[in-house]
Amino acid sequence: MQRLVVTLVALAALACSDSGTAPTANVIAADEKAAVQQALALSFGSDTLYTTLSGIVLPFIDQATAFGNAMGDTTKVAAFQLDAVAGSFSAGVFGVLAWRGYRSASGTVDSVFLVVGAGTDLPLDDSLSETFAVNLLGSGTAWVIAEAADSGVQTWRARTGALRVANATFGVGTTVDVGNGFSVTRSRGTIVGDYHLSAKLVPDSSTTVTAAQAFSSGVNGVHLVVAGPLP
Repeated sequence: MQRLVVTLVALAALACSDSGTAPTANVIAADEKAAVQQALALSFGSDTLYTTLSGIVLPFIDQATAFGNAMGDTTKVAAFQLDAVAGSFSAGVFGVLAWRGYRSASGTVDSVFLVVGAGTDLPLDDSLSETFAVNLLGSGTAWVIAEAADSGVQTWRARTGALRVANATFGVGTTVDVGNGFSVTRSRGTIVGDYHLSAKLVPDSSTTVTAAQAFSSGVNGVHLVVAGPLP
C-alpha cells in the first residue's frame, strides 16, 4: 500500500510538471479544475475508486469540451481511458468527467458528473448501477454532485443508465518512469460516445435526479497506461 501511495504522489507530481505536451485548445483554467476536484473530494472522501482516479487520472485531465445548455450556461466534458498493466494482468476503464456552473468568486461548481465503465474494448456499452467492479465487464456506475457556494455538497449514485463509447483516437504517447517499478504513458485525443443516468440521493434515496450528455462529435480525451510490478 505504501508503494502505491508513493506512486500516486509521483504521478500527480508528474502531471503538474508536464510541460512538454501542453495542450493548445480547450484548456481548463487551474482555479476551475481545483474547484471541480474540491467538489469530488468533498463528496467521495476516502472512497477507493476516487482515491485511484484522483491520483492517476484527474491530475492529467487538462482539456475539456464545452457544450451549450438550454439555460444559457455550458457543460464542460472531459473523457478518459485508463489501463493498468502488471505482468500478464491488465484491466481498464473508460470514464467521463463533466461539470457546469463554475463560480470564480467562491471557487465552487454547481454540478459535477462522474461516469465510469469497466473494460476498454470498443464499442463499449456499460449498464450503470450502484454495483461496479473493474473486472465486471459491462458494468458501470456514476455519481452526480451538487455543490453550494458555501462548499456544501449532496451526492446522488446511479441506479440505472448507460455509458457508451463508440470510438477513441489518441496521438503518440509520452512515457515517464515514476519510480517504484512504475511507469505512466499519457496521450491526448478524442473520445466519442454518450451517457444517460438516473441517480438517487446518498444515503437516504429520498430524491432522484437524471442526467445525460451526448458527444457524438467527440470530446477531449486522455489515455493513461500505468504499468508496474505485480502486487
